[in-house]
Amino acid sequence: MELLIENVINVGADEFYRASRYKIPLSVVFINTKNKKAFNILEKNIRQIDIVQQLSSQTIVLFLPHTDTHSAELVIRKLKDIFTFTYTMREFNSSEHTFIEALALENMQKLD
Repeated sequence: MELLIENVINVGADEFYRASRYKIPLSVVFINTKNKKAFNILEKNIRQIDIVQQLSSQTIVLFLPHTDTHSAELVIRKLKDIFTFTYTMREFNSSEHTFIEALALENMQKLD
């Protein structure tokens, strides 16, 4: 799991920095799906500033800068109309490592 956490931190390093420095909202979503086209679907249905990264064959992480929890829920609802998935989401509010560790643990529990 340590490798997963480090990968997510590396991908989102700039966004974590901006969110902390400028006090702007950042929501991070772990998406679990068996849909092989999910990554492409996400890339076509998110804003240009959003970041989507494939973590494993079934797990994708989505960074939503300038997006609070309420707005992220709207994005999730829109995506659920397009394909099937489960997700774990939080708005960034602590150190990167602690935040991603908690989000990853919560997500792993959903998969069990």
